[in-house]
Amino acid sequence: SSGINAEYGGPKGSRISAVRQQTTATIKIGDDESVVEGKRKMLITGTLKEVMWAFNAVKKLIKDAEDEVRGGPLPGGNNPETTGYSGNRMMEQAQAVLPFTPSVEISEEVKEKEITIPNKNVGQVFGRKAAIINEIRSTSNCKVIVEKDSEVTGEERKINLTGKPQDIHLAEYLIAAVQKMPKDASFKLGLL
Repeated sequence: SSGINAEYGGPKGSRISAVRQQTTATIKIGDDESVVEGKRKMLITGTLKEVMWAFNAVKKLIKDAEDEVRGGPLPGGNNPETTGYSGNRMMEQAQAVLPFTPSVEISEEVKEKEITIPNKNVGQVFGRKAAIINEIRSTSNCKVIVEKDSEVTGEERKINLTGKPQDIHLAEYLIAAVQKMPKDASFKLGLL
């Protein structure tokens, strides 16, 4: 809705300008031609911390604008400050072993993607007591289904990812990163 787009931007873009000044991330907002079904595209680039901080700040601007338009927050609504990746140990450890590039495809449409990993790495992706795979699910907001031992043929293990494109991108990144982490990653990540 255009009212919310105007509200989160603020008078003459002052709100979004304030976010741009508080981070070194680059925030690009699509023009009117990029609006599809009332949604405007936005691209945030920078380091993982910069992108996550800017993403959460923009998400908060949008929520605040929606609240202003509605006349107050919805009861039980998510607080963007507590639902982002800021301070997420898995993301920090992953960034240390593999650079993160944010998804360029931002959409609310749920999609599916199948990826494969070497069968020998499945223990690293799962972690002790499934701690790592559960953290990947939680962090990415993605449904992650790993092929069972009885279904595996050959040296590759299939993993099905279901979620929004940006969530699938994040899950795929985390799966790739944990394979590069030390074998005791569950302990280092504070998951056990």
